[in-house]
Amino acid sequence: MILAAALLAATVDLSAELKTRIDAAHVPAMQATVVNADGIVAHGAAGVTKLGGSEPVTNADAFHIGSCTKPFTATILGTLVEEKRIGWDTKVADLFPEWKIRSDDKDVTLADFLSHEAGLPPYGEDEELKKLPPMKGTAAENRRRFAKFVLSQPPALPPRTQFQYSNADYVIAAAMAEKVSKQSWEELVRTRIFEPLHMTTAGIGWPLRVWGHEEVNGALKPVDPHGTYQLQDFVAPAGDLHMTTDDLAEFLRAHLLAMNGKKTLISPATAAVMHTKRKKSGLGFGVATVAGFEDVATHSGSADTMVTVIAIAPHDNVAVAVSTNAAGDSATKAVGAELRDLLTRFAKPRPH
Repeated sequence: MILAAALLAATVDLSAELKTRIDAAHVPAMQATVVNADGIVAHGAAGVTKLGGSEPVTNADAFHIGSCTKPFTATILGTLVEEKRIGWDTKVADLFPEWKIRSDDKDVTLADFLSHEAGLPPYGEDEELKKLPPMKGTAAENRRRFAKFVLSQPPALPPRTQFQYSNADYVIAAAMAEKVSKQSWEELVRTRIFEPLHMTTAGIGWPLRVWGHEEVNGALKPVDPHGTYQLQDFVAPAGDLHMTTDDLAEFLRAHLLAMNGKKTLISPATAAVMHTKRKKSGLGFGVATVAGFEDVATHSGSADTMVTVIAIAPHDNVAVAVSTNAAGDSATKAVGAELRDLLTRFAKPRPH
């Protein structure tokens, strides 16, 4: 208890600098958290829940993290690989032999989907989603229906020839997880990640208090989280989680520890596979040099009303999560700049 209190007392408050950042970027709010192997070292929040409103955003408010959901889905699959229920090299055609899968896709593996090397179209725009068959079942049934349809269509590129970012990759990977576990993705993310890490603010869909803002003709417009713009349930594994940056950073810390040899949600061996760069990314995370730091695990996420960015610098004992409740160029640049600044300030290189 004394140690926990001391760590809490030593936590740096980032709220003032986040206020400066949102004022410069003209976005309603921002929240950020920095962790190292021991826990939170800095966090803060600034701004308002809705443009024109007066309700302040706090550290306890959840933000929508968009495609930063994908690392969660990949981590679920990592736990199933460790249990030998599935392999990184498991072919989707072997799990669903009854499907009429195009010959191009019959050899596509779980790792191909998780690294965006399956050659599938992006499925990120309304025009693509309108071509889908009716989705009238449960979320898991709809994921399977979506996967079956996508794999019957021509790929955008020949599999394994190059990186091609696609939301469909993660919907199909989730359907594979559901098949081998006999649980829904919603159950898997709750029981395998949220509950073990005590992520009490994490959930599916839009957060209820913080409004997102879309950019329309250069101006930000509030988007009601209870309104008509909702992501379809089957897409959740690709980009529909919400949480505070504190909770998101706790997930990143689990990976930071595993990347440095400690078993957490996943083993160090699984972390090594997930965070090894293939054509452009690892499994669930990008692998890049960020602000001069090498082998950084990265991702960004936005469903057009909020933006979240994450980074784990394993050699420097630091991970960062930053969220804002606005989309658009200014918001994206602001969270990226904040992430780079925090990485630089709080990095602590490992002793050799």
